[in-house]
Amino acid sequence: MAEITLKGRRIPLAYTVLEMKQIQEEVAPIGEFLYTIFGREKDEDGDTASLYGSAKHLDAVGKALRIMGNAGLEEAGEKADLTDKWVMRALKPSMIAEAMGACLEAFNEGNASEIPEHTSGEPVDVTLEQMKKKETKEN
Repeated sequence: MAEITLKGRRIPLAYTVLEMKQIQEEVAPIGEFLYTIFGREKDEDGDTASLYGSAKHLDAVGKALRIMGNAGLEEAGEKADLTDKWVMRALKPSMIAEAMGACLEAFNEGNASEIPEHTSGEPVDVTLEQMKKKETKEN
């Protein structure tokens, strides 16, 4: 699971449909989200990142960390108590690249398929696989 450490606190990051919805409401449409957290305009060419370090960019990174961090904390059975102010205060300017990377990692993990690859060629019972996975997590 993606995570980031802020002020000595390990914060796991989770990205599901609920976080996808929140990000669209608070940060940017999903088609623009990655551009926004990387400080880029959607139509920029090359390595240009004209918004990097701007208020819009920093706000997007902070909100994304808060949203995915609260989800990760909740999933880990911890109190989901992150606020935008706490996250922004905890982030040092030198940590922006790390924060962007953690957001991308959580985004990619959330979008990854959970269906295991089988090379036997036999049909896969996805429901049974999910039950086995859940049973393994509980033990």
